[in-house]
Formats: sequence, C-alpha cells, structure tokens
Amino acid sequence: MTPRESYSDRMTFLLQGGDAVRQATEGTRAFADGRNLTADELARLCIVIEELVVNLYDHGGLTKEDQVELILAGEPGAIRVTIVDPGVPFDPRSAPMEQDNAERGGGAGIGIVRTWARIVEYDVTDAGNRLELLVPLGLLGGPAAGQPPLSRRR
Repeated sequence: MTPRESYSDRMTFLLQGGDAVRQATEGTRAFADGRNLTADELARLCIVIEELVVNLYDHGGLTKEDQVELILAGEPGAIRVTIVDPGVPFDPRSAPMEQDNAERGGGAGIGIVRTWARIVEYDVTDAGNRLELLVPLGLLGGPAAGQPPLSRRR
C-alpha cells in the first residue's frame, strides 16, 4: 500500500463470519494508512479490535450469518472505535477479569482491551450491543482505568 494524500476521519466496516477478524484487521490498517501511526500504535489498535471481534464470535453467540459493524474515527490523540453487534449483552467495564485458561491459552483479552483502551460507553440498543472506546495514541502502554487518553506526542 502507498500512503494516501487524504483520508476520511471516519470509516465503517461490516464484518461477518469466519473472515470477520481478517476483515477487521484489514479495515483497521486501511483506516490507519496515511495517519502517521507508529508501528506500536497500529499494533495496539489492531490487537484491541481483534480481541473484541474474536470474543464476539467465541463468546457472544454470533453465527457466521451475523454481521458486526465496526466504526473507526480519528480524534485528537486517539482513535475512537465503535462496535455494534447482535450478540449476547456484554459490558466489558463490569466483566470480571478471566483467569488464565491453560487449555485455550487465553484469558488475557479483556485485560488487553482495558489496558490499551478507555471504554467510553456501552449500551444495548435495538441494533444490539453498542461498545464505544478510545485507543490513545502516543503512549507506551494505555491509560489507567478511568483516565482520559493523553494527547499525542510527536
């Protein structure tokens, strides 16, 4: 891919089925193209989105026919991520941290999301679950729980 001369401040992607994670990652990379994100910022953004999408299909009761709407929007010092899905209601702010699951090698996903993003809002609407979060840019880690993202440093 070559850098774009201009880019949209907001992009929406419809994800579905077995290709949902790939679609989310490719969409995130397309959105980030031309935004001057560092390799670490892009990796954190992709990992947060991947964790959320994988969990929807693994734990949210979604089938391959269900669609997930992923909206990415640029903001000063952060990327706003909004996910709307028809799955089982799940508010990641109040969910207990999972214990490590040796059989699956998992249990870290919600911790990654909470560390690298600030959950702004969760609601159940007629369209399904609506999760909105901010992934800060210019940070080595992420915001402490409940803290606003810091401004991007250059």
